[in-house]
Amino acid sequence: MAAHPPELARARRRRDLARMKAKARRLWPDDPDAHRLADHLAFCPNRGCANPRHWEGHPFRDLRAFQAFQDEP
Repeated sequence: MAAHPPELARARRRRDLARMKAKARRLWPDDPDAHRLADHLAFCPNRGCANPRHWEGHPFRDLRAFQAFQDEP
């Protein structure tokens, strides 16, 4: 795949940003600053997508490392 000239790449980025801003305005129609959320449209609060520590607390190895850190003189 050949590289696009800079003008075409810039136009693509501008078109993509306009598309994401429009989607953010559709998702949050009551928010006047919804266009600022265009870079963060991939938010997913599901258990499968989020950090496991958010749902289950700290894993055992993290607690063990913290304990070892506390036991050092």
